Formats: sequence, structure tokens, C-alpha cells
Amino acid sequence: MTDRDCTAHIAETSSLRPVVILVFTAKMMVAGFLVAQASLFPASPVSQVYGLPR
Repeated sequence: MTDRDCTAHIAETSSLRPVVILVFTAKMMVAGFLVAQASLFPASPVSQVYGLPR
């Protein structure tokens, strides 16, 4: 691997890092929103039949 190839690889990796962080943050926000929405609904009949706690 030449220095030019190494430099291009490092530049490509560092440019993807903010995208990965943004996607991860968005997924965590969506998951948190879904958990908050699920906690607002009453217990479903299925969970009551199986005795599943909230």
C-alpha cells in the first residue's frame, strides 16, 4: 500500500464517522420515542394472558 492509498483510506474513514454518529443518534432517539409511546398504552390482553409485567 502506497502513502497515497493510505491517505485516501484515512480520509474516507474520517468522512464517514460523522454519518455513523448521526445514524446511531437518530436510532437511539427513535427507540426512546417508541419506548415512551409504548409506556402510554394500557397493557395489551396478550401480556395479561401470559402474565408479562410492564
